Amino acid sequence: MAVLVGLDGGGTKTEIAVATTAGAELARVRAGGSSLSRRPRAEVEAELERGLAAALAAAGAAPADCAAVVGGFASAARGANAAAYTTMLQRMLPQARVRVLTDAEISLLGAAGGADGIVVIAGTGSIAWGRYGGRAARAGGAGPGRDPGSADWLGREAVAAGLAPPPPDGNFAGLVPALAALPAERLAPLLAQAGRDLAALLAACARQLAWTTPTAYAMGGMLEFAALRAELARAWPHPLLPPQADAIAGALTLARALAGGRP
Repeated sequence: MAVLVGLDGGGTKTEIAVATTAGAELARVRAGGSSLSRRPRAEVEAELERGLAAALAAAGAAPADCAAVVGGFASAARGANAAAYTTMLQRMLPQARVRVLTDAEISLLGAAGGADGIVVIAGTGSIAWGRYGGRAARAGGAGPGRDPGSADWLGREAVAAGLAPPPPDGNFAGLVPALAALPAERLAPLLAQAGRDLAALLAACARQLAWTTPTAYAMGGMLEFAALRAELARAWPHPLLPPQADAIAGALTLARALAGGRP
């Protein structure tokens, strides 16, 4: 049985799905973070191996059954990282065609269904990615300590404001669940700033694309904060549309094309 695999790898978690070659999803599992900007390569490789084994077992498939795999990873924009992910996936899925992109690219494909658009992602890190008229644009995605509006940013700002102690393991994004339990008014100024920062990432992409009436989407765990969503909507002067599908759907769409011989 030939199958497809799609991965959406971020700093905190990695979603892995297995589907038929017709695109019907068979299984989906969640593994730990797989960003090479935040974890050593050996840890990332072990995490992906465990996650892929679990996903394939749940689908009743073996590694050799995979015809194509598409992975979107938060740190794949760096050429050396993209090559490392490609090498890992080729070893783990030896019969598969392999394509590695950024998580922003597969998120936009899922959100816009293949049409032009701009997506801002606010998870462990933050990034905006857009396509319009055959051109592409990116804003953000600078890495730990430099991604405004992200969980990492919120944790750092909360520590600086005295709302939380520094994390002993250096994982500032890991402070977010505890911060979410604080009274809303204590976190409100930081969430408002995060919303404005994310709107600025969207605006930067729109300027690069010279798109005056852009179609935009927002995704990621930070959007669970209602105050952030509200400020983002206020700061962004255009409608924010609900995503048509998630990043995994975008990865599987590309995997199906790759299995059919299309790039």
